[in-house]
Amino acid sequence: MAKSPPDNPFASLDRRQFPKRRGPEKPVHEPRIAAVVQDHPDDGSLFGHAMQDVAPLGGKARNAPNLAAPAPPPPPPDPDEEARRALKALVTGEAEFTLEHLDEYLLGYIAQLDRRILQRLRNGEYSPEAHLDLHGLNTLQSFDSLVAFIRHHYMHSKRCVLVVTGRGKNSPDGQGIIKDRVQGWLTRDPFKRVVLAFCTALPKHGGAGAIYILLRKFNKTKGKIAWERTIWDEDV
Repeated sequence: MAKSPPDNPFASLDRRQFPKRRGPEKPVHEPRIAAVVQDHPDDGSLFGHAMQDVAPLGGKARNAPNLAAPAPPPPPPDPDEEARRALKALVTGEAEFTLEHLDEYLLGYIAQLDRRILQRLRNGEYSPEAHLDLHGLNTLQSFDSLVAFIRHHYMHSKRCVLVVTGRGKNSPDGQGIIKDRVQGWLTRDPFKRVVLAFCTALPKHGGAGAIYILLRKFNKTKGKIAWERTIWDEDV
């Protein structure tokens, strides 16, 4: 005897009205992720927006200020040009004097003078070719005598002369007024245009009471020298 199937409450239903589902149905709408991304830029987009006005190295920013380029450094000094200027100052008498005064010793020379020449003058190696004694003269007489003396021997190509000023020990203040005046005169016109150096003489030539004066070589083509210039009021 055949076994009857168990009771099935859905046996009488029409299966055509209830087709068998083969899997979950796809959603009607896609996820709205893309729309969210469009409304909210990602980190890369935000960074690009923030850096849009920044220029890369070597480039030019869109809104960067236009800064002027720094000035180029000055060219290095030309040693030949400096030598030409020094020579011109030496020839024209425009060179400034360096002065040294220690106790009774005097020394004055132009800056461009060869140190070997200066040392020879200090050592008395240049024999004086003429001398002038200012003893007993006042300031004005001493100035006029010195102008005539230097002018004459310069124009006759003398190179080293001796001027005796005295030490001034018999002066009221015990100082050589004429000696100090001569030092000041030699560093100004008209003398500075023809004088290279001067210094206190050696004892055999008068010591602290006399001065060696080294003259430039005479140059007749040189500019006019104002020998006729009178003494300065402050030196009288």
